[in-house]
Amino acid sequence: MAMKPQVWVAALFLCAQASVSPTQAQDEGVDSVAVVARVGEQQITMSDLLGAERRLRRFEQDQGDRELLQPFIDRELLLLEARKASLDTAAKVQRTLDGIRRRQLAEKVYREEVSYAVSVTDAEMRQYFVDNGLDQKREVRASHILVDKAEDLEAIMHRLDAGEDFADLASELSLDAPTAAKGGDMGFWQEEDARRSSFVQQFIGVDLGKIAKPYRNARGMFHLVKVTEHRLLGYERQVDQIRRVLQRQKKKARWAEYLAEERDRIELTVDPETLSVLLRAGRLAVYRMPPIEPADHTRILVRFREGEIDLGDYLEMLRDTSMGDRPRAVDSTAVAQYIEHETMQRVVLPIVAERKGWHQADDVAEYLNEKREQAMVEMLRRTIAEDPYLTEDVRYAYYENHQPDFLEPERIFFEGGLVSTMIEAQQVLERLRQGEGLADIMKVYPAFSEQWRTYDVFHFTTSRTDASHGARWAKAVELVRSLQPGQIGGPLELPFEDDSMGYLVVQALAVQPARVLAYDDPLVQDTVRRQTRHEYRKEITGSFYSYLEDLRQRYEMSVVVYDQVLTTADQYR
Repeated sequence: MAMKPQVWVAALFLCAQASVSPTQAQDEGVDSVAVVARVGEQQITMSDLLGAERRLRRFEQDQGDRELLQPFIDRELLLLEARKASLDTAAKVQRTLDGIRRRQLAEKVYREEVSYAVSVTDAEMRQYFVDNGLDQKREVRASHILVDKAEDLEAIMHRLDAGEDFADLASELSLDAPTAAKGGDMGFWQEEDARRSSFVQQFIGVDLGKIAKPYRNARGMFHLVKVTEHRLLGYERQVDQIRRVLQRQKKKARWAEYLAEERDRIELTVDPETLSVLLRAGRLAVYRMPPIEPADHTRILVRFREGEIDLGDYLEMLRDTSMGDRPRAVDSTAVAQYIEHETMQRVVLPIVAERKGWHQADDVAEYLNEKREQAMVEMLRRTIAEDPYLTEDVRYAYYENHQPDFLEPERIFFEGGLVSTMIEAQQVLERLRQGEGLADIMKVYPAFSEQWRTYDVFHFTTSRTDASHGARWAKAVELVRSLQPGQIGGPLELPFEDDSMGYLVVQALAVQPARVLAYDDPLVQDTVRRQTRHEYRKEITGSFYSYLEDLRQRYEMSVVVYDQVLTTADQYR
């Protein structure tokens, strides 16, 4: 049976990750040096094959060993062609590899300075066991009777009151057959189970020998639960979890300490003036991307002993970060922390790794070589199969024909200050009228609540109705619509969930006109390529498989499969 295209693609890119170390292979009973095939000078071993099989189980389970081997062979053929085309030195491959290399070197520093350096002693674990009350931690054994009618439940309770045995009644009447056969026994439960289940919460704290209040489940059935045993968990049953907790705590503390030492050593500082420029621009951010003027891109944001980072570099960092992980563009603390974190991860730690020679370590070199080969194969695939169909004309035509998809609606930006009393709101208004900035004014006021910040910047699209913002914020949107940029409004009285009242003062910032995103916008480029690739998916798949079949024929004499070894795969499973 031929491998499905999506399964074959998964297999192709899992091939590079399928290798098993000789030690691991030996531990698992696999002859790691048993060669099942050769492609030119490259060997494919039994451990490679079985490693890929484990990773492919979630896609398809009925692949024969010969079919499972084919993606390994195909990958080596593609690599031969990619090397002939010198794709290992292609700019796109190098850019991809540069980002991967930086991340891998940062991870290498973590492994060397933290993972390998942190240990937990038995004495520390026993101390944690006592200090955190784990020596008193217990589990509860319980039995239950399950019925589907309230009158049946009431009848059982009467029989229990009359002295009948709970286990006997469970065996006779419970609708849960597996536990009924054991007198209703459900085994042991712990506090962690209670945190995940309202059913377990019902009986976890019940005294030994007592019956919990009846519980009605989501299907409307009734559980009557009796606690039959309490027992302490003890040290040995908790030691692995204690070790993990202490290791996690120690690693976190050691990493924070190490990063602080490195920041001090390299004298990392954030330029306050440039940060102010960044935060001002952040007031008009969309998707947490501040609109920095091109003339400001060269302004230095971060200085450290080995170099510096400008605003243009910062914007690149943001583009490489998912929106959920980007900092709020007007939150000075969050922005500064993000700057420091990304500077350390992307720049400083790779320098540290190189200075210590860790970039030459075998594990780093092997990982980067694997990723290089993956990038080469992917670029070859795009060059051979996608680019002939996804030409510049095709992509631009898609852009022209789908202009509404790239329309950024008109947005109104405003900043707001939220306080607890009308008097405070009037004070804020007065200071605003005197020319102070709202962000600076609100610094002296405490947080309004755990959920709501005292100061923030908002934007909304004018295409949405006021009501669509919700009853509370519809009033604010209605007010802001009536303001011109720079004008002040409020205070507005806003009700909150806990019956408290808040008072909102706003200042309109700007109106961003509706516009169609430019063709060269990265978001547009990604969307256009993804959509046109979908439109031509059949042609692309057919073209790639045709190319692959041609490679198989051209290199037929360079491929050797050792069937006598391949047939022994079952004994290693």
